[in-house]
Amino acid sequence: MAETIVILGAGWTGLPLAHKLLKYTLAKKTIKVILVTPNTHFFWNVAATRGIIPGEFSEDQLFLPIAPGFAGYPSAAFEFVLGKAQSIDASRNTVSVLLTDDNGNHCEIRYDQLVIATGSRVAGNLPLKPTGDAHEETLSAWRALQDKISKAGDVIVAGSGPTGIEVAGELAARYGRSKPVTLIMSGDKPLGSHASVLPSVRDAIEADLAKLGVAIVRGQRVAQVTEAAGRTRVRLSDGSELQADCYLPLFGLRMNTGFVPPAWLDGDGNVAVDDHFKVVGAENVWALGDAGSMEPKQITVTDNQIIYLASHLDAILTGATPSKAYRPEEKTLIFLSLGKRYATGQIGDWRLFGFLVSWVKGRRLFTDTARGYVAGEKLRHSSL
Repeated sequence: MAETIVILGAGWTGLPLAHKLLKYTLAKKTIKVILVTPNTHFFWNVAATRGIIPGEFSEDQLFLPIAPGFAGYPSAAFEFVLGKAQSIDASRNTVSVLLTDDNGNHCEIRYDQLVIATGSRVAGNLPLKPTGDAHEETLSAWRALQDKISKAGDVIVAGSGPTGIEVAGELAARYGRSKPVTLIMSGDKPLGSHASVLPSVRDAIEADLAKLGVAIVRGQRVAQVTEAAGRTRVRLSDGSELQADCYLPLFGLRMNTGFVPPAWLDGDGNVAVDDHFKVVGAENVWALGDAGSMEPKQITVTDNQIIYLASHLDAILTGATPSKAYRPEEKTLIFLSLGKRYATGQIGDWRLFGFLVSWVKGRRLFTDTARGYVAGEKLRHSSL
């Protein structure tokens, strides 16, 4: 009888994990992989910071259909369920799923092994990650955001993490001073919440933003946002106000874990896992990527997580010796692109030359590798 592995989420970790199990474990063990996601398409959102600018990338480059990549596997070994997890019953090994069929139908899926890979969303609900309950909702929000940016005379970006910095830089690189861009940051320097970032990297980011003409407001948080006469008013923590046609709140993430039993979550909404990605307090449930508590929420660590959990599950399913404990990435990994000309990065204690980051990432934001990733041919930096 086939062992059923249910994977919730078809994003940066869930989708390639499904491919890896079907490519390698299926040859050794009769398994069935059920991939559950509300989205028919994979969102290549590593390029979203530039993609929000109309004309930079086509929708076909950023939104790629998921199902064709699984067409080559035996039909009995794979099932694609379009739906959103609502709850988990660990006592019965089942997941309740709300199907995206417009009829409000639910189904109950039984699992032998369950993987939670539902990722996160932008706290301000901007569509730089999937939003809503279906691909069409993300696409509609994406088009609306592009239209708003195109028509805006000026833009305020709030948040000095990697996403906020890249968006401010990309907008300024594209529009120059014809569309003023203001970046609000809570600290005095970019990437203030990233303690391991080198001062030279922060200085390089500031220098590039200055060259691009981005105005920086330091040491302030957004206290209130109101709309009036087609303009957005942003009240800051010191009582001062800014106004713009377009306001982009890009600070904070929210984990997509509302359906997970509260006992499995930590104080930040992450699924708490041990050093094998097993959910603490569960026997046959696993979590990785942004939904899990293992590492920082960075695409740079997903390859290692996928490779490890695929190998570990393979051993459990086939009766082989399980993998040793996972070793989280200890090096600081930062690669920031501010348009096609300016970029900076850091690996460990080394600041990378801007032209190297620009050449590797800044030219295409890896869109040339997207189809191979979604089709299960390769991971971001290694073969599948």
